[in-house]
Amino acid sequence: MSGRWARAMLSAYRFAGAAAYPLVGPYVAWRTSRGKEDRYRRRERYGVAGRARPDGPVIWIHAASVGETIAVVPLVESILDYGVNIVLTTGTVTSAQVADERLGDRIIHQYVPLDLKPAVSRFLDHWQPDLAIIAESEIWPMTILELGARRVPQVLVNGRLSDRSFKSWKKRANIAEALFENLAHVVAQSDVDGERFLALGARPVTVSGNLKVDTSPPPVDERALATLRRQIGTRPTWAAISTHDGEEVVAAEVHATLH
Repeated sequence: MSGRWARAMLSAYRFAGAAAYPLVGPYVAWRTSRGKEDRYRRRERYGVAGRARPDGPVIWIHAASVGETIAVVPLVESILDYGVNIVLTTGTVTSAQVADERLGDRIIHQYVPLDLKPAVSRFLDHWQPDLAIIAESEIWPMTILELGARRVPQVLVNGRLSDRSFKSWKKRANIAEALFENLAHVVAQSDVDGERFLALGARPVTVSGNLKVDTSPPPVDERALATLRRQIGTRPTWAAISTHDGEEVVAAEVHATLH
């Protein structure tokens, strides 16, 4: 596939998204009914701002969920030291709670707009970011293209590409290159990730390690922790951490077997 065809396909994606925009309401409503959207702030998913834009430079940082949000906290705090305004977007209710717990009103939190042209354009028209920083593997074509069209520098931090994602992008190498050429810099988690981004046309690429290594431990109730330690005593302990739907059942079955 040539570069010209890749750009044509991305243009088709843009127009298809715009055409589908009126139909996303039922989908967002369904997610809201399942507790996956904040019912009081779901307009933000359409790019409707919940806050006024502050004066001065604004950096937009996007972290998809809890893990990414925790990972970017040290970066956010470093930028705040320079007196720059930060709009932090996340995609889940729990990550919004983490952002509030870790950063409070030092930043402006918004839910990330859907990757559809009307929503992304409305978001960018309001916030007018001077720089966009995207965490890990959040590669949304419309968002990247709209930022590129506005000449907003974009940096991918803590970048990673799983085996599956890399194989998928390799099949669409020209599309990947057409997207990644909009990125001013990719900061990868590992040498493997760095090589993968280079293979897909990203330039320049720097390897810095995983941002999560620099994060502080989450706050803990010391009294509750002491009680738990007394209850456990010297017994061997294992933990199922960051589980998904259905995995708790598997963990319980494993525990019963070990017990």
